[in-house]
Amino acid sequence: MSSHNLRELIRNYLSERPRNTIEISAWLSSQIEVNSHPSEITSILESDNEIVRIGTVRKSGMQLTDLPVSEWASESWVKHHERNQVNKTKES
Repeated sequence: MSSHNLRELIRNYLSERPRNTIEISAWLSSQIEVNSHPSEITSILESDNEIVRIGTVRKSGMQLTDLPVSEWASESWVKHHERNQVNKTKES
């Protein structure tokens, strides 16, 4: 699968809600035949302008990687939820 198609697949998955790197990696493995290490997935996500790292996840019990486990969201998800936060602040 091309890098472009892989990014598009991940963007669609992230449009529902944010996910962490391990979730994305496991989901990709269930969708397509891919043997990507979470660090490779991280590289793909970091290079996509439409995907945003929104935080890191505590790694309690996770031993898959020495890298921090990041949480990712689509740019459209972030913009939508920022707008909702602004509206809630105005109502208060």
